[in-house]
Amino acid sequence: MDLLWIILLMLFLNLYAVTDGFAIGVGMLLHRMGRTSEQRRTLLTVIGPFFLGNEVWLVVAGGVLAGAFPLAEARLSEGLYLMVVAGLLIWASRDASIWFRSRLASVRWRVAWDRVLNVASVAFAAFWGAAVGAALHGTGPFTLVWATVAVVLLAAHGAVFAALRSPAELAVDAQALASRLLGPAAVLLALAPLTGFLIGGLPGESLPLAVPVAVPVAVGGAGAAALWTARTAVRAESYGRAVALTSTAITSVTVLVGVRLGPELAQAAAGAESLRVLGGFALILLPLLAGAQVWMWRTFRQRVDARTVLFF
Repeated sequence: MDLLWIILLMLFLNLYAVTDGFAIGVGMLLHRMGRTSEQRRTLLTVIGPFFLGNEVWLVVAGGVLAGAFPLAEARLSEGLYLMVVAGLLIWASRDASIWFRSRLASVRWRVAWDRVLNVASVAFAAFWGAAVGAALHGTGPFTLVWATVAVVLLAAHGAVFAALRSPAELAVDAQALASRLLGPAAVLLALAPLTGFLIGGLPGESLPLAVPVAVPVAVGGAGAAALWTARTAVRAESYGRAVALTSTAITSVTVLVGVRLGPELAQAAAGAESLRVLGGFALILLPLLAGAQVWMWRTFRQRVDARTVLFF
């Protein structure tokens, strides 16, 4: 039962990282792909239909963490309190910039909120990377390493998604950015797990060095290979395949975190009766959430054009 809830927690976190990851990436590259206010509005329309639906997965993951792993949630709140607060403030700033950007017709108003979105998106990506680094190695220099990995990886993910859904004139710039970013992202994702575990190891881990190193090398290598293959797919304008491959790379990071935190989460799990009650709610809510997400993605899967309803 504990293993099932660990898998579900990692699944929900990964669904959030993959789906909101492209929104973060588009926010980071907003001024690189959108040279005019109208083009930036179009880019927000690219992510608009999915924006709130993406964040549902993070809320669900938070509920699973609090309900199924209350001790872990308490330790997280105490040990990483400042990081969590910073992440919430960045998240609020990112969302506010999208909501408020088009509330007034003033050019200065829109430019200012575009800048907020740009900076907040970079900071949000760095926050999630730092959280991965803290999960893998504890707080220290590797939080900065993983923050860098996350910024480049999510920027590449966002560029690929923009190439998939943007109008032709914007898709060209998005394709060029994606092609330039995917190579460095692949190198970083291959090297970060290897160097991190070779130098830092696993906090509190008593296994021989060869055991923990084999896992990050294999998982990081698989993620890097997916990114390198995505680079070829982007150049061939096979954007749907490229999005699937960048999503696979993000999933590789989630797998690393799950492998690292799995034993600790198992020790911090709630009692069997609590998990059974939580499971009853999950059986009702999860199919509804999954169905809503499938409907949303099927409805808005087409490329944005002049007939598309504007968002935000």
